[in-house]
Amino acid sequence: HGREAVIEAAVIRTPAGTLAAATAADAEILRGLQAGRAYRVKVTQLSDRSLRHHKLFFGGLLPLAYEYWQPSGGLVGKAERETVQWVVRNMARQTGANEAVLQEAAEQFLQTLARLRAEKYGAVLQSMEAFRKWLTIEAGYFDMYETPSGIRKEAKSISFAQMDQEAFNDFYRACFDVAWNMMLSAKFENQEAALRAAEEMMEFGA
Repeated sequence: HGREAVIEAAVIRTPAGTLAAATAADAEILRGLQAGRAYRVKVTQLSDRSLRHHKLFFGGLLPLAYEYWQPSGGLVGKAERETVQWVVRNMARQTGANEAVLQEAAEQFLQTLARLRAEKYGAVLQSMEAFRKWLTIEAGYFDMYETPSGIRKEAKSISFAQMDQEAFNDFYRACFDVAWNMMLSAKFENQEAALRAAEEMMEFGA
């Protein structure tokens, strides 16, 4: 027998007695199971704190960031956009060129940059689960392995049941910072608004 793959997903018991995915990310994992195939399920009860952490990340921040990553308008940071606009304004002042024309050219450049980045990441991030692994690695939570083709990074398996509040806060903030810099800053006025949106998405999916 080959080594059995371990699949972890959070589920909630419904009033009807069935088990339902706790978040959209969990539902995606469960959709990967083959119909008609038998699986052994190990049930571990989550504490209220662990479930909230799970839902805040998997049902809030993760799907929010994934939603804004998919359109090519994402992946251009607010700081990058402001820098380009500052350069355009200064070029217009110094050269007497038409600022509106320069701004239009700059916007086309930013859209091209976003599209190229989306294509680069999109070759790998074709599912929310792949996106989760990428986000976790970018946030600094990874193990490194030496392989014949070089060093490989692998996302750490995050167990919220083993995390206290401080550890979860550190993990959540690190992931949020990546999401903010890479896609959310272009869509929200400030970080507080993005954090609220993640919580609202969690509540909406609850």
